[in-house]
Amino acid sequence: MKRKPGTSFAAGTFSRRRLIECVTAGVAAPALLTAAPRPNILWLIGEDLCPDLHCYGNQAIRTPNLDRLAGEGVRFDNAYVTNPICSPSRSAIATGMWQIAIDAQNHRAHRGDGYRLPEGIPVFTTYLRQAGYHTSNVITAAEGVRGTGKTDFNFNLDRRPYDGTDWNQRSPGQPFYAQINFKQAHRVWRRDPVNPIDPATVMPPPYYPDIPAVREDWTMYYDSIQQLDRNIGKVLDRLERENLMENTVIAFFGDNGRAMPRGKEFLYEGGIHTPFIVRAPKQLRIEGAQYGAVRKDLVSCIDLTATTLELAGIRMPPHMHGYPFLGPNRKARDFVFAARDRGDETRDRIRSARDARFKYIRNYRPEVPYCAPNADRDVEIPTLRVLRQMHEKGQLTLVQARFMADRKPSEELYDLAQDPYELVNLAGSSAHRKSLDRLRAAMDSWIKKTGDTGAVPEKRSAIQRPDEIENRVQVDGWCTHNYTECVLSRAANAMHVRCAGNGNVVRRSYVTEGGGMQLRFSARSLSAPPKTFSWGVVMDFDNPANVRPIEFIADGKSHEYKIDFPVEGHLAKLGFDFGTAHGETDFDWIQLYRVTGAKSDLVTEWRFDSGNS
Repeated sequence: MKRKPGTSFAAGTFSRRRLIECVTAGVAAPALLTAAPRPNILWLIGEDLCPDLHCYGNQAIRTPNLDRLAGEGVRFDNAYVTNPICSPSRSAIATGMWQIAIDAQNHRAHRGDGYRLPEGIPVFTTYLRQAGYHTSNVITAAEGVRGTGKTDFNFNLDRRPYDGTDWNQRSPGQPFYAQINFKQAHRVWRRDPVNPIDPATVMPPPYYPDIPAVREDWTMYYDSIQQLDRNIGKVLDRLERENLMENTVIAFFGDNGRAMPRGKEFLYEGGIHTPFIVRAPKQLRIEGAQYGAVRKDLVSCIDLTATTLELAGIRMPPHMHGYPFLGPNRKARDFVFAARDRGDETRDRIRSARDARFKYIRNYRPEVPYCAPNADRDVEIPTLRVLRQMHEKGQLTLVQARFMADRKPSEELYDLAQDPYELVNLAGSSAHRKSLDRLRAAMDSWIKKTGDTGAVPEKRSAIQRPDEIENRVQVDGWCTHNYTECVLSRAANAMHVRCAGNGNVVRRSYVTEGGGMQLRFSARSLSAPPKTFSWGVVMDFDNPANVRPIEFIADGKSHEYKIDFPVEGHLAKLGFDFGTAHGETDFDWIQLYRVTGAKSDLVTEWRFDSGNS
């Protein structure tokens, strides 16, 4: 099946039947390209990450180990994931196929319905194992560094995709493929204890308000990257101690973009643009892998799958959609594509196509707002709460307010050369009609050839814990943490909490300047009262010391309570913990005060008889 340059598929209709026919033989016996000694291959995967490293020009951050990797390898400036959420992105990388071609586009799907990949389509490690490689998803990455072992595939496998959990489990002389998954840049972020960044030195993108709370949130993201970088350094030190640096190809990249508004879950640059660094030892003389090079060509993360097989001397199976970007068979792309579908309880369908300069986004469901309610996102991302609060007060700029609109445009077009933050939608510009039409056509062709399974409504049985998704209810921004055993509803002029087991927590994000604070509330319960109140701040979100006991009177009558607590920096989160409980509690109202000496000033309140705070 010969490919045309710049396309992603074999010519002609890429039907499911044809796909199965062309790969079945390849699974049984991968074709080897060479009998020469093959290198080890190591993937270093950071979660929730954009090219915000020092080697990409970010002067506010220290990433010496990744800078070294880039200096000894190739830095790719235009690399993209296929989806802005982890599980679809990882499903695509694991198969070397667009996730919308294998019904893996929805987040955490097919975990309990027995869905298997189409016949003859394995995960790519199958080919490596059959070619003699030891494969591992590393846990014991280095002293003081543990990999997460994350896979997060939206399909089921009949056998484990890896041979082990460390390359030291291989046979003597056996080449290895390994991956290490790093969680540092995944929320909840931690302050860097070694080189904490001063929030005054960072500059958030212009689509966020430039206020102290947002700078603090952005700083925490940068701090997480610095901690990731130190862990990368410890892995590189291990490779050197074991004399593996000069026969191991190392690739570093992210599984999706940063966990911020317009980032993770969106097809803007903040959601799909990934750092991408590949170091190939000089002695291997791999074409396209010059030391210290910077490449501007378009790369998709599924191209890494194809390239890994190429480096291992394995002929790429024809069903894979990626291109090798290193070696004698490397190919250039004209376009990179990405797709976003259901993420948790937010059901959407968005597609994007990017060429060397422009990005086109198609919103199939413009009636779904950018900031549709999402319980986890609404609680865990302080910057999103800032946007919501300032939008309610009319304090956002026009650029910032656009992301809070009730509807999305059906099409978006951005000139990334002139508008890297994607602020000016050119879809309606007659001067850019040619670029719009070109990217529309590329997307239409891609969707047709993949058979885009995102066009088919997702079955309830395909959703992991569908009852949890359906119970992700917010009452004036308050939500639970265990959505199956602790459920919220609005009833009888109150916020009604029903507890039925473990992990009964009710929480809400609210961002305000700190100091002495006081929470007041009125509530009633007979059987499941809240036991503790907790809070989090932007730069210390989950400190277990930020807890106060509640002396609750469980007589079924409403009583008022006051809890004093100190906040350093900016408040980000409030919560009630009911512990292990079975029963119900009703909150009549909740108020937050700032206390200065004998003076108490109301900051905000939630009166559940009104429907809004």
